[in-house]
Amino acid sequence: MKNIENKNYNIFSQVMNILLDFIYPDNISCILCDKPIKKTNTYSLCKECFNEMRFILDGCIKCGKPIIYHSLEKQDICGCSYCFNKSFYFDKAISCIEYTDISKKIIFKFKYKNSTYISRYIASIMKEKLELENLKFEYILFVPLHKKRLRKRGFNQTQKIAKDLSKLINTPVLDKIERKIYTKKLFKLSKEQRYKELKNTFILKDKEQELKNKNILIVDDILTTGSTVNEISKILKLNGVNKVFVITLLTGHNDCYVVE
Repeated sequence: MKNIENKNYNIFSQVMNILLDFIYPDNISCILCDKPIKKTNTYSLCKECFNEMRFILDGCIKCGKPIIYHSLEKQDICGCSYCFNKSFYFDKAISCIEYTDISKKIIFKFKYKNSTYISRYIASIMKEKLELENLKFEYILFVPLHKKRLRKRGFNQTQKIAKDLSKLINTPVLDKIERKIYTKKLFKLSKEQRYKELKNTFILKDKEQELKNKNILIVDDILTTGSTVNEISKILKLNGVNKVFVITLLTGHNDCYVVE
């Protein structure tokens, strides 16, 4: 019975995604300000909004947050006040753009206004970032939503990004992680509260050896404290994954208050 319900829900989700893409097709206006633009504009942004994007060119080599290294010869996590004295299960996280009042509108419009076409442009940005970083991995995973939140929103934004990225870089995307516990909205919580809230939240859907000794890329939209992707990375490492990389569209400075 449960399998039938899951199958029906998957069919419903696929139909909903098709309808959303039909209602909100490829964009011909700026995805932020709705100003008319040419279809060839980079990332479907007008010139003014594009210039407001702070692309991260020099992020921390561990967490990916934007920092300024004082030495051009030595770049390590000691230069990042966020990473200092912390340990992570993931091997490296990278983010594309700094979280600002302007850039956050990309994610907000995507997640909360059903502008699902935006995932294609986010995937394009991520593809270019991955090419710069030259990371090597066999599979793409995404941060799952709990079923209750998925029903409410109608789609998982990270899954859509992962699927579009998969097409661009010709790398399989797998649905392997399940969010078994319905958690509170994380942006309201402190770092310590996030850790407690997310502990034992995720499980691996099967114990097959498909991921063993493989390098994995986790896709998420925003990296705030890194608690979510770190908890998923722990599960993957405990199940034999070799290396875990993380990519997000946005991340903030260490003192940046991020609302997801």
